[in-house]
Amino acid sequence: MNDVAANPYDAVAYPGHAFSQTHPAKLATIAHIHGMSPAPMAGMRVLELGCGSGGNLIPMALRFPRADFLGIDLSRSAVELARRNAGALGLANVAFEQRDIMDVSAALGRFDYILVHGVYSWVPQFVRDKILAIFGELLAPQGVAYVSYNALPGGHLRDIARDVMLFHTRDVSEPLERVRTARAALKSFAEATDPDSFYGAALRKRLQQVDELPDAVLYHDDLNPIARAFTVHEVVSAAAGHGLKFLAEASFPNQFGTAGGAAQQLLAQVGTEDPLAREQSLDLLIGRSFRETLLCRTEVALRREMDADSLSPYHLSAYVRQVEISEQERRPGVDRFQFQQGVAVSIDLDSCKAALRALGRAWPASLGHGDLIARALAEIGPVADREREAVRLSEALFAIFKAGLLDIRLEPPQVANTISERPVASRLARRQAESSSEVTDLLHRAVTLDSIVVRKFVCLMDGTRDAEALLADLNLFLAEAHASGEAPPGLPKLATRDEVLMHLEDVARLALLSG
Repeated sequence: MNDVAANPYDAVAYPGHAFSQTHPAKLATIAHIHGMSPAPMAGMRVLELGCGSGGNLIPMALRFPRADFLGIDLSRSAVELARRNAGALGLANVAFEQRDIMDVSAALGRFDYILVHGVYSWVPQFVRDKILAIFGELLAPQGVAYVSYNALPGGHLRDIARDVMLFHTRDVSEPLERVRTARAALKSFAEATDPDSFYGAALRKRLQQVDELPDAVLYHDDLNPIARAFTVHEVVSAAAGHGLKFLAEASFPNQFGTAGGAAQQLLAQVGTEDPLAREQSLDLLIGRSFRETLLCRTEVALRREMDADSLSPYHLSAYVRQVEISEQERRPGVDRFQFQQGVAVSIDLDSCKAALRALGRAWPASLGHGDLIARALAEIGPVADREREAVRLSEALFAIFKAGLLDIRLEPPQVANTISERPVASRLARRQAESSSEVTDLLHRAVTLDSIVVRKFVCLMDGTRDAEALLADLNLFLAEAHASGEAPPGLPKLATRDEVLMHLEDVARLALLSG
């Protein structure tokens, strides 16, 4: 770890972007629903170990100018890029240091949130021990530590393919050649196996997944010979030695909806008294291969039980819309709603239908739980027992939340859901769109702009142009691109007003409009 010149992340840069599951707003909400008193976003201190080029921290620093952010990474080139990106945005509340994790000490002070994403499984054991020691030393009393890692038992299936690739690249050191050799070997072996055997099916499935991985991700994640996977109880047991305990998963609430009835019964037998045993049982049921575990201090009292009233302090959001039901599936009083996750839910409670329509109209903004209840009841009109209907609606929303289809926030995100006369796209997204199709939205997600036209459109949305000016400047860009002779294939020669209005709606839906 101390030989910077030999750092593979300087040789091959790892893609850096925002990870929504690491955002302090999400971690604070999970901590709060478990009875903790997390630090407010405005004045928090956040440390990220393995920060890369700052793609995760910079959007946070831009959103919370009075908070304090520190990123640490061993890669000199990644840290230099992070500093340039932060400087270009004029950020004074985020710092990036090239430093070995082994050199991190209590001199840095306490942090409300410590993030370690994509590091733990890919470093030697003594570095993993140090990461947990840093949590124990630097985490504030009501702080939350996030650590992600390859998980078992699903990791065993991933290692089937790794064994093939690592064997065939054992004497290959040049990164790109190592990746090429690994891909070719895996393809040859997977296609030569018996597709009806368990091994052949597993190897072929992993080949499909590897084919979709960027070279840099495959190089660092799968071709790292020391990478290993862990059970959740291994990680939590090691953390206990540093005064830490299991809080929850960043994917909270865990979605059991894909598990069958027998699996649900088995989990019910485990109960909720031992959350770690329940988590481990779930992993064994679904074959989880990756975990994002949250830890807090041992002495923190946690609340594990939840009911329909548990959502009342929060702001709810969902990208949801009502969809048509086929004639064969249609039932009186039942409507179907499609969520962004691709899940369709049939609803027969009128107040719940109204609530989901309200969330769909509000997206990407959120609605307070009480406000959502009031809007839904107002839409359906007089009911015999208003209080009872509110209870039924709360129970329905809680069930949808437990299925992982509703996002809740203790503090609502600052994102617009209406298009102003002179709309403003996120300053960060405007800058990113100049050179990349991937930008960070205001919900801290990496989203893809599907064409150079949309990228230019986002860049133009700086608050100085109305729809007519946006159309004029977009057409000027198209004309110049064609006149230069360097227009990419398929680039239109002229945009229309209807297309501008469509782009505006798309930018709003992608949570790129500043509130």
